[in-house]
Amino acid sequence: MTIPADVCLLVADHGVGDHYIVGGFAEAVRRHHGVRVWLGGRANLALVAGLYPAIEQYVELPPGRDAAKADAWKIEGGKIYYAHFPELELMRAVGYNGFHFLDAYRCRLGLPAGTTLTRPRQPNAAELAAAAQILRENDFTPGRTVVLSIEARTTPTGAVDANFWTTFAAELREQGLQVLVNAGPATVVPAGLRFLRLPLAALRPVVQSAGFFCSVRSGLSDLICDVRCPQVVVYPAVRYWAGDLLEGTTFSRFGLTKVPREATVKCGYTTAEVRELAQYFSARLPKPMPARPPLAATG
Repeated sequence: MTIPADVCLLVADHGVGDHYIVGGFAEAVRRHHGVRVWLGGRANLALVAGLYPAIEQYVELPPGRDAAKADAWKIEGGKIYYAHFPELELMRAVGYNGFHFLDAYRCRLGLPAGTTLTRPRQPNAAELAAAAQILRENDFTPGRTVVLSIEARTTPTGAVDANFWTTFAAELREQGLQVLVNAGPATVVPAGLRFLRLPLAALRPVVQSAGFFCSVRSGLSDLICDVRCPQVVVYPAVRYWAGDLLEGTTFSRFGLTKVPREATVKCGYTTAEVRELAQYFSARLPKPMPARPPLAATG
């Protein structure tokens, strides 16, 4: 593969969350290292490149290529740079004494400690209109639907189990909200919950059109974290690398305009605790427009 002399191809290995973070740092890489930026990975994750203007091109890596065996030991033009963590050495520090997941990426990408993520492009009007149509065609009401993301591929889910989601869904319905599970090909959807297998590229506009989002901490939490709607991210009370999962991956460190509500779910959680999360959403439902007084009769 030939890379232009002024371009560095950042290989975002693993999942959509890793792509989102590497994409978010692409502008900082461009400025700090003086290179144009391409992003590389799996074809189904190319949508992330379209969220960030600093990423000029997305490159699908050949199947079977060992992405960790990149062509460069530092970021420079004309090279392929593995933007994840060889042997996971930096991941082992996540959660230790305030060391955050984003800090690991700053280290790996050679960026200053205070570097912030670039905010991605928001869904446009056409995307939102198409998303609303998807919802209506499946009998979901835009603005009154909570999209649930119930699984994680690489982070533990602990007590955030099927019972949690069925309890949460029941509480949401009690609050007058509809519930939609975003299901991947291998998602085990709890009995009684409605689901759609939404294309990954449609997820951001569908969530904004639906009105609400709740996920167990995962890569999809990253992809959606900046979308303009009320959100809840639930964290199992588990250890993650060198510390607590919440401490090591909290969205309070992402520089967001509005941070999702973050809740820790422990073994033995109560229905009242789940109800409180449902009430967080119901309190943010659009207020009905006041009735207009009848026009006065004229003589």
